[in-house]
Amino acid sequence: MPQSRKRPGHQYQKPADIPSSQRTTGHLLLSLLFAAFGLLMAWFATGNNIVVLILGAVAGGILGWMLGRKMERDSKA
Repeated sequence: MPQSRKRPGHQYQKPADIPSSQRTTGHLLLSLLFAAFGLLMAWFATGNNIVVLILGAVAGGILGWMLGRKMERDSKA
């Protein structure tokens, strides 16, 4: 008889408290929010320099996207 039949079964996994539709929009919401904050910080720091404004918004959006994806992965557990 194989050894694999003697292993115990899976542990009970409680369903997540956050619905899946809400978890999937977290990265988009944080991305937009951080992009707006990045744009504002760049505007206060440099004024109307378009290149810096775009870089601040893009950097904030990327940071928000990464943090949002991490938050969604942590909430699935």
